[in-house]
Amino acid sequence: MNTDVYNYMFGSILAMTESDVILSIIVSIIVISLFLIFYRKIFSITFDEDFSKANGLNTNFYTYLIAILTAVLIVVGMRLMGTLLISSIIIFPALTSMRLFKSFKKVVISSAVVSVIAFIFGLYFSYIYNISAGAMIVIANLVLFIIFTLVSNIICEEQ
Repeated sequence: MNTDVYNYMFGSILAMTESDVILSIIVSIIVISLFLIFYRKIFSITFDEDFSKANGLNTNFYTYLIAILTAVLIVVGMRLMGTLLISSIIIFPALTSMRLFKSFKKVVISSAVVSVIAFIFGLYFSYIYNISAGAMIVIANLVLFIIFTLVSNIICEEQ
């Protein structure tokens, strides 16, 4: 067996080939494009699927679209993040953003920014401390979540 099981479980940026990076960029562009094209319909389905269905929207198509895009992102992200950590990378940015923002659009934009910041800091600190990149990115997400929670609590106390 010529594959390293540890890299698949916990991820390794060194395990990514040039074709993996290109595939990641292509998938990212496709996901962002589809999200922008179908933004209102995706918002409608995530807000109230029954209302969307009553208004004549083909909710099954958009639900499947979201599921397929999520599955593709998970498969592509497993090389970097590993199978054990990929779910936290999907969940943490949205939870973090929901601590401060209430509108769907602000949460989506903030989640993207939080993801990029956590990724950059995670890679930097994984290099500095010689720790797995995936684990360090999750820790960076956790730190951002704690910061956003503290800021949210401070803002709520002032109001």
